[in-house]
Amino acid sequence: MNDITYIDDPTPLLRHRHRAPMWVVLGVVLLGLLAACGGSDDTAGKALPDLKLTDLRTEKAATWGADGKPLVVNLWASWCTPCKTEMPAFEQVSQDLGDQVAIVGLTDTMDLEGSRKAADKAGVTYPLLVDEEQRFQVELGIAGLPATVFVDADGKIVGRHLGAMTRDELAKEIKDRYGIDA
Repeated sequence: MNDITYIDDPTPLLRHRHRAPMWVVLGVVLLGLLAACGGSDDTAGKALPDLKLTDLRTEKAATWGADGKPLVVNLWASWCTPCKTEMPAFEQVSQDLGDQVAIVGLTDTMDLEGSRKAADKAGVTYPLLVDEEQRFQVELGIAGLPATVFVDADGKIVGRHLGAMTRDELAKEIKDRYGIDA
């Protein structure tokens, strides 16, 4: 006995068998976009994590250094091209703000020498800290770099931005969140 059925032209069957319903395609695209953008920001209102920090340049123990003023934490890494691209924008805003808002860069321990070189090449003068235990991203649910976290003067997170920022975008975020012009 032969249980195989032969079809002269399988094209119509193949054409319909591999087509997903439009709602499935849209759902997958939306989930991908949410994952890429970090989804909703459920960090707002949380306290800034207490981390073991060191200064990238001196390798000495460090703190956030905000001292009762708003804080902008920029997460970056030496291997991240968009991170290095946005560093001059953060430097410019840091210079424009003076001591009104503290801006710090936060990197991991993967390539400290590469991080120093990238910061020097970009002319960064704001504090650069190292997350020794690499907990910051995990605790705040941030999956990609660069990312920027905005913290109020009381140490509470007021929001975040995922992805690279221009000077104007950063200045607008600071104006909107803290009422301070850069």
